[in-house]
Amino acid sequence: MRLLAAGSAVALFVLLRLTTPAPAVAVGGLVGLLLAAVAIAAHWRWLATAAGCVFLTGYAAALWVESAPVNIVPALGFGLALFFLLESLDLACCVRGAAIDGGVVQSALRRWIVLGAGAFVAAMLAMALATLFATALPAGASPLLAAAGALGSVWVLAVMIRRAHTGAERT
Repeated sequence: MRLLAAGSAVALFVLLRLTTPAPAVAVGGLVGLLLAAVAIAAHWRWLATAAGCVFLTGYAAALWVESAPVNIVPALGFGLALFFLLESLDLACCVRGAAIDGGVVQSALRRWIVLGAGAFVAAMLAMALATLFATALPAGASPLLAAAGALGSVWVLAVMIRRAHTGAERT
């Protein structure tokens, strides 16, 4: 699991470097890589979260510096690499010092593959719908659609946090 986390951190850094060669973004990527390495070695989830935040900020800065149009494939790859970094390190922390069966690893990998495939299908569907709406709606509707999408995302996040909180109270 720690090997997958390390591979994901390296993939995040490589995606940052492929997005822009700007030195400031490279330094941010190196900081994220260092934080991820320490998090993997010390089994610290909070530091892995901080590394994820640094990588995400660096990716946003790289897109801003390059003034690049949205490209779904690198963005999806970046999001999945970030997910694998956090999820694999979380699993490594949960089973630290325990003998784990191959079934546990297979189950986690199956769940991650299904999630990755689902994210890919959802991204492709969203791109198809966005293309359809972009041609059918006037340009003045774009800010309203963006606000509705942001509101929907925040609502989904709130529901997920609420469910996680009520699930933690039951245990």
